[in-house]
Amino acid sequence: MNKERKVKYLLCISLGCFLPYLGFCEVNTSTVQFKTNKSSLNKTSILSGDAGLLLSDFVDDVGEVKGNKHLGKFGLKYQSVTDTEVYKGFELVSQVNDEEVLQYSVKEALIDFRFSSSRFAMGRTSLDWSHIDKIWGLGKINNRVNFDYFEPGQEGLVGFFYDKKHSNGIDYSLFGSFIYIPEMSQGMIIDKDQGTIECRTPWCDAPSSSAEIEGRNVPIYYDVNYPDVADVVTKYSFGAKLGFEYKRLYLNGFYIRKPENQLSVTAEISAEADLSMINVEATPQFYNHDVKGANVEYRFSDIFKAYGSSISIIPDKYPDGDEPFIQYTGIKPKKKQEDYLSGGLSFNDGEIKADFGYIARVSEFDTENDILVNYPRWNQAIHLAASKKITRKIFMAIDYKYDMLTEDRLTMFKTSYSFEPNVLASFGVKMIGTDSSKESYWSKFENNDSVYSSIKYLF
Repeated sequence: MNKERKVKYLLCISLGCFLPYLGFCEVNTSTVQFKTNKSSLNKTSILSGDAGLLLSDFVDDVGEVKGNKHLGKFGLKYQSVTDTEVYKGFELVSQVNDEEVLQYSVKEALIDFRFSSSRFAMGRTSLDWSHIDKIWGLGKINNRVNFDYFEPGQEGLVGFFYDKKHSNGIDYSLFGSFIYIPEMSQGMIIDKDQGTIECRTPWCDAPSSSAEIEGRNVPIYYDVNYPDVADVVTKYSFGAKLGFEYKRLYLNGFYIRKPENQLSVTAEISAEADLSMINVEATPQFYNHDVKGANVEYRFSDIFKAYGSSISIIPDKYPDGDEPFIQYTGIKPKKKQEDYLSGGLSFNDGEIKADFGYIARVSEFDTENDILVNYPRWNQAIHLAASKKITRKIFMAIDYKYDMLTEDRLTMFKTSYSFEPNVLASFGVKMIGTDSSKESYWSKFENNDSVYSSIKYLF
């Protein structure tokens, strides 16, 4: 079995999906407000959420990927603020697909103490430090929800947060944590007894179950060495952001050191002498990385602004902790520095929202000399998006991304109709286009198109 063939089966293992930890995501809600008075304490609480059904198999050959036919969805959001400026927040969404795989994500779960010019919070929430990381779904600072790669969303980080703003326009933010929670599982099912790995969601990428060697179809047996939970969650992170605002101009720079949001894997491959089976022993590995960047934003008016953003991701060369002993053929991840620049324009007057953006990967990316390469999500891409409230009840939106280097295309269209007072019906299309002659991040997901309709109840 040659080296390139061995690598092909192993690199599909996304072992960051092996650990079923909590994740967090965004919720679309209407609100129900109520106030309670207890002694001299005034408390305003908002409870909101949604529940609905999405069907996406109306067109032949669309929506036929496992777990992509229909979804049941539920979201819940709770916010509480007292007159002592204490905020408590909790936000959760969940969905179950036609393969009976339940996915859930908790975006926010924190207590926030707010003062006149500062705040201190503890729990889980997102760091709003990088435009490029959020807009383009890079997932280098905050985790991603990843229910849907079209709109991956953002999960929060767990730790302590402090923000301070001075009257001269200078502000700074601090973050620290001793708890690490990687991005959540996306439907990868591991059977340790049978030594198999399979996917039951459209965005899961499982390895091959067999390999052809010398004209024979040889099964592959996967043995995953699960780490102790304590070894996973007890990892530190820290970071800081410094900003300056002058009239309509805002600048900031940030640095954060933390574990990567997705786990890596080291694997050893061996074959039985009679070629009856290929054995793959996989061990999750934890890598730290340094993430730094800067943002600039200029507001032409309250509804129109321009922005620029940069981010640099510098991974450690060696994993955190001991590396497993390799006796036969070992496959190890090769970490690469990633650098991106981005810019865009944004317009939002409450009725019409429009965005134009651009991203460029400026770091080197060599696919010829590194067969273990992880393809970048975006290389040189543009983003066009527009949405409009046509009437009081009708809403339409379109979103298009095009990578000029790989010719990957992501297209989304959606129209919604609001039935008073709490029912929302929608119809939409999500399409992925790739160049069949090239390999890219989106190539393995090119069949994850969807023509869908949905009904949602808001409460």
